[in-house]
Amino acid sequence: MQFEFYKYQACGNDFVLVDLLSPSSTWASQAVDSKFWHNETAMRLCCDRRFGIGADGILVLLPPQSSVTANPGLDSKATFHLHYLNADGKEGSLCGNGSRCAAAHAFRKGYFEGNSGAFTASDGLHKVNQTEEGLIVLGMQAPQDMKVLELGTFINTGSPHLVLPVRDLVNYPVEREGRALREHSLFLPGGTNVNFMEVIDLNHLKIRTFERGVEAETLSCGTGAVACAILHVQQNTTEFKGSFAEINLQFRGGQMTVSAHVDTTGSMQQIQLIGPAYCSFKGLWIGYTGKTYLW
Repeated sequence: MQFEFYKYQACGNDFVLVDLLSPSSTWASQAVDSKFWHNETAMRLCCDRRFGIGADGILVLLPPQSSVTANPGLDSKATFHLHYLNADGKEGSLCGNGSRCAAAHAFRKGYFEGNSGAFTASDGLHKVNQTEEGLIVLGMQAPQDMKVLELGTFINTGSPHLVLPVRDLVNYPVEREGRALREHSLFLPGGTNVNFMEVIDLNHLKIRTFERGVEAETLSCGTGAVACAILHVQQNTTEFKGSFAEINLQFRGGQMTVSAHVDTTGSMQQIQLIGPAYCSFKGLWIGYTGKTYLW
């Protein structure tokens, strides 16, 4: 079916956003009933950069009662539920930059009251704020899993991430190494995102990320930024414990900040992902399906 969309980007991580919150929109009501986002082929085509709109993923903003969370009782605090699809058309896990884009849209549309609000995603409730400078501050859940492997450090920040400290990140073979690690048997069946991290100084990191579902390097990754910040604090516990930490993360597409209170054990509390998120344009997807790759 046809649907209206907005194109958003956060530090070069770009998304097709479909807003189904307006009860007065006939097409939105039909779209909710049709659940068009379950059509994997169509969603993959929508993200194709040659035959579709082009994006790293799709954001579908649904009424809050549409959410499926670990604790449905949290829905009463949520303005909407964010359903996320990877560029391959499949349902994805939490997307940090996508969440900030969804929040930026909600602020633009006046869905939130003032400069704060809440919504649900695949991992539950997230609180969000907008600064005077227009930056989006996303409250993150505590990491669900963290373990040191021979390959690197695995951290689940709502999405699975493998983090590897490297040198000379600019010239590092991210596509080759990222693809090999993303498909490693340790992470079957779903695979993992892979982050390559270079430490600039105590409060500055440089990051490149190979994302599953996109199956390529993206210009930035929000949940990957959080994973890298968590590992960095863990590796420098003496300097950070008992303080308020602000880690600046530089990606090829821009800069984000991860802030948190670090307790006396080095554990990060009240983690926030902070950065810009902008609307690029609005359009109409007509559902063209004439995609053909000859070789």
